[in-house]
Amino acid sequence: MHYRLLSLTLFSFPLAAQTESSAVSVISLLSGLLLLSFIYLFKLKFDLHKLRKSRQTKKAGPLGFYSLHDDISGLPNKFFLQQQLEQLLLRAPEQQYSLLLIKISRFEHINQLLGHSNSNLVLAQIAQRINDQLKPAEQALTFEFRQQDPIRLCHLGGVDFAVWLDSSDKPHMAEYLADNLEKNVPEAMIVHGCAVDYRLVCGIAHYPEHGGQLSELLERAYLAQQHHSVLQGKSQVFTADMLHYTSDRLALMAGLRQAITDGQLTLYVQPQIDMQSRQVLAGEVYLRWRHPTKGLLTPDVFLALAEEMGVIYSLTQWVLNEAVAMIATLNKAQLDCKIAVNISSKDLLHDELIDSLEQLFEKYKVKPQQMMLELKESALVANPEKAMSMMQRLHRLGVELALDDFGTGFSSLAYLRQLPIQHVKVDCSFINELHKSDMHSAITGAIIDMARNLSLGVIAEGVEEVEVEQKLLRMGCSRGQGFLYSRPFELSGFAVWLKQWQQNETTTP
Repeated sequence: MHYRLLSLTLFSFPLAAQTESSAVSVISLLSGLLLLSFIYLFKLKFDLHKLRKSRQTKKAGPLGFYSLHDDISGLPNKFFLQQQLEQLLLRAPEQQYSLLLIKISRFEHINQLLGHSNSNLVLAQIAQRINDQLKPAEQALTFEFRQQDPIRLCHLGGVDFAVWLDSSDKPHMAEYLADNLEKNVPEAMIVHGCAVDYRLVCGIAHYPEHGGQLSELLERAYLAQQHHSVLQGKSQVFTADMLHYTSDRLALMAGLRQAITDGQLTLYVQPQIDMQSRQVLAGEVYLRWRHPTKGLLTPDVFLALAEEMGVIYSLTQWVLNEAVAMIATLNKAQLDCKIAVNISSKDLLHDELIDSLEQLFEKYKVKPQQMMLELKESALVANPEKAMSMMQRLHRLGVELALDDFGTGFSSLAYLRQLPIQHVKVDCSFINELHKSDMHSAITGAIIDMARNLSLGVIAEGVEEVEVEQKLLRMGCSRGQGFLYSRPFELSGFAVWLKQWQQNETTTP
């Protein structure tokens, strides 16, 4: 019995010890598993964080590139330029720099011809051509290198590019570079069998002369670019007077050159009447511009622009051709009437004016005596000797000459005696108030008396009322022009109007 108990005790003790040991092992195992799980989770979290950071880094690479480069040309963009300039001007604010703005002109035609995708390829190729031309320009800011080639061109967006130059040693470097780019880059490109033509237009602004900020310099360079584009042959460099040019005015100037070639110009005419005999002595022509969006424009809107652009001579040549052609039409219809044309001071000083008139008279078989040229007193002030010489040549040719807006200028009586003119025109500002103002009446009377004493004819402009006509006749002025007789109308209808006038007015001279 004791043996059994001892045996049970002996056998039960290892079993209890074994059970307790197993529990400890299980607890240890579970603790180990928990620890391993914790380590695993920690490592997993660390790996995820690392992976996330790695992905962000990978994403940041291309985003960083495209935030500093144009996605079409791959060139540095405006933001890149801004960053570079901020650092550059901080290091050397006293340096002289130049901003060269470059625009690809006529690119809208490329878009229409090739479509958006192909035109983007063309844009990138043109940009590469420009950058290639900049390789020798060591004064240009280098943004980066690609295959050991310097990238010195910045793509501002669209068709606009920019170059930043150190002009301390060579102040005219930007102008030289602009001329070089405009002449050498625009070579026709063949795309899908189509010849693609374009040209470059440049504008230049200098730092710090024209501004201290990139935005201000870009604005000034853009104005210079527009000015250079419209006034072909003019400098690309910004000047203070360009600030007075509004975008509307520049657009009008750009359209004027096109108007000459596209047939948007037309001539109107207003008759000059012998107030006693009612005979039509002449028809003064007025230039009009049928603008595609602004309607019918009068000369006061665009003639000054034509002089600034240097196209006034070609404009005058067109007017003279139409005027002489109308004289030929009147001759063919057996209608005796002169045609009067206004010419500017620049026209009068142009040496080819006489030759071109002679050619027109010969071409249309017209006598010079059938044309009258009207010029303002201001035309005689710029270069009196040259103006006098040209007027004498016109007089010898046989063309009648009239001094327009007489009484508003500063010509002396002695100078007036020397002019080979046949008529003076009294300004309409005097005529309109002739019967209402004693002062205007006195001035007009003095002008008429002066002209008669010099054996000159007098033409009164702006006759709108019968009372004015009668007073002018009493003063000794017999030729009038104004709404009383006719408003200006298209020159093409002048022959028909003249026939009807002659039929209606039966009074003989």
